[in-house]
Amino acid sequence: MRIHKIFPVIGAWVVTLGLLGNADLRGQTLELQISPQSISFPAADPDVEPVIIANYPIHVTMRITGSAKRPWLLTLRADGDLIGDQSGIETITISNIDWTATPSPPYQNGTLVANVAQSAAGGTGNLNRAQGDIVFRFKNLWTHRADSYSQTITFVLSAL
Repeated sequence: MRIHKIFPVIGAWVVTLGLLGNADLRGQTLELQISPQSISFPAADPDVEPVIIANYPIHVTMRITGSAKRPWLLTLRADGDLIGDQSGIETITISNIDWTATPSPPYQNGTLVANVAQSAAGGTGNLNRAQGDIVFRFKNLWTHRADSYSQTITFVLSAL
C-alpha cells in the first residue's frame, strides 16, 4: 500500500470583526472566538481515504448585542489556493476543502473558494454565546502532488 503524503494545513486564523452599514449601528458589539488557531489533515492513501477529516474541529463562539432585529453574517475567506511549502509553486485548488457545521441553524455547511467569502452562519438579532463546530474535510486525490501545503482562512463576523 502506498501512502500519499500531502499535509494541507489551514490556519493562523485571521479573525476579523466587521461592522458594515450606517451610523445607527453604533453601540452594537460583536465578539468572535475561534479555537484552535490551525488544523491539519493527516497523510492517507486516497484509495482507502478519499476524504480526510481535519485533526480538530474548529470551535466557534459568537456573541452579538445591541443589534435588535438587524441581520448578521459569519463568513470564511481563503486567501488563495493551498500552496506547497517545499516548492512554493505547487498548488491544490482550495475548493478541495469543504466543511460541515453544527448546530444548524445558525451554522451552515460550505466549500472554500479562493479569495471569495463563503457564508458559514447567519441570522437576525442578538446572540448570546452561539457556539458551534466547523469540521473541515479534504478531498484526497492521487492527482495532488506530495508536499506540505498551507493557506490562511479569514473568519469575518459582520452586522449588516
